[in-house]
Amino acid sequence: MSFFNKQLHKEINELLSSFASCSPLTRQKANEYWQQLNRIQALSQVQIENIDFKGNPTPLDESITIRNLGGLIIDISDWRIQAGSPKQVYIFPEGSVILPNDSICIDTSGNTEHSFNTNRPIWNNRGDTGTLFDDEGQIISTLSYGDNASRKTLISHMNYDGQEFRNEGDEFVEISNLSNDDVMLSGWRLEALTNNHIFHFPEGTKLEAYTSLKVYTNKADLQRNEYSFNSPTAIWNNARGGCKLINYRDDEVSIYHY
Repeated sequence: MSFFNKQLHKEINELLSSFASCSPLTRQKANEYWQQLNRIQALSQVQIENIDFKGNPTPLDESITIRNLGGLIIDISDWRIQAGSPKQVYIFPEGSVILPNDSICIDTSGNTEHSFNTNRPIWNNRGDTGTLFDDEGQIISTLSYGDNASRKTLISHMNYDGQEFRNEGDEFVEISNLSNDDVMLSGWRLEALTNNHIFHFPEGTKLEAYTSLKVYTNKADLQRNEYSFNSPTAIWNNARGGCKLINYRDDEVSIYHY
């Protein structure tokens, strides 16, 4: 469990304990509880969804997107986005809200509703980390990519001897995020060491803090954090082999031998 989740768990327990011990419940006290519950939901539901760092067609065409995964309208007035440098900060103006199941895009340049309004690129193409803070300075979400993500990600396990007859579609490679940041895997790939099998992670792939994903040889009913080579034959030699994880810059992130 990440520090953020531990803190969130603590706040929920404290609120529930306070609620249970409060009798009778006045309207003022009920309003205070609702405000605290709304804040807790904001902390858990608003996330950095994506960082478009490539700047296409021009280097200034970058953006960062945050999304509200919950069912409440969240007031994000005075919340801020910080890029790699402390000087690269965007502060949401008074009255900014993010609607349920909606997203907000913050551009690097331009006269859009939300923009860093700079004439220089913000997001480093080699790697960077975006951080979202609330109006009290608490970290709500972090997202890393490139070199910053590579240092936090590795191949943690391989199930190379599947139980399915002949085709062994239940073989899998497990990739883990060992950090407190979410990491972007868009454009990354898995390569088998002893054959030509390659899996490309689709655009928008994100691995949350302290979680893992699995890439199966051939699985049709995919669950959350599950992917598939869709190979009709077994990929991994039961005697020996391995694979490597490559990022979008063609840098080797992790290698696993068995």
